[in-house]
Amino acid sequence: MNCRDVLELVEAIASGDVQPDAALRAHIESCPRCAAELASARRIEALIGTRPAPAAPARFTPTVLQRIRREQWRAEQHVDRLFNVAIAAALVLVAGGVLALFNVGGLLALVGTAWEMANGMGRTAAHSAAPSLNTYIAAAALLASALGMWWWADHTLSL
Repeated sequence: MNCRDVLELVEAIASGDVQPDAALRAHIESCPRCAAELASARRIEALIGTRPAPAAPARFTPTVLQRIRREQWRAEQHVDRLFNVAIAAALVLVAGGVLALFNVGGLLALVGTAWEMANGMGRTAAHSAAPSLNTYIAAAALLASALGMWWWADHTLSL
């Protein structure tokens, strides 16, 4: 423990915020400069304790509360923007998935296979016109991510 470390803690020790440990106490007892600084800080604390605490300015509490509300509102606006961007991206992906389901090639294939279906080839036409399993998996993943983002935003804003 050196003087610089002790001098940083003198005010906290004098006010009672910090209790000195054995090494700190030993340094103060052996160092006249640090002991004098601590004695001076204790006299100042005693003088401050005899005077009444000043009253806060009239608008202090409302001003602080207004700043807290403003900062909270800004944080909520940031979360709202991120949520809206995520929802817009999810909607674009869902719309792309829907368009992929109803793509022109698929419709032409359905019309082309309708003739085959009339000739007894119904099974192959249904398989070629039906969307693949990957499309259903992607749609389920998009739905799950949208619900997850909704839950996250709701949970974040309710704290």
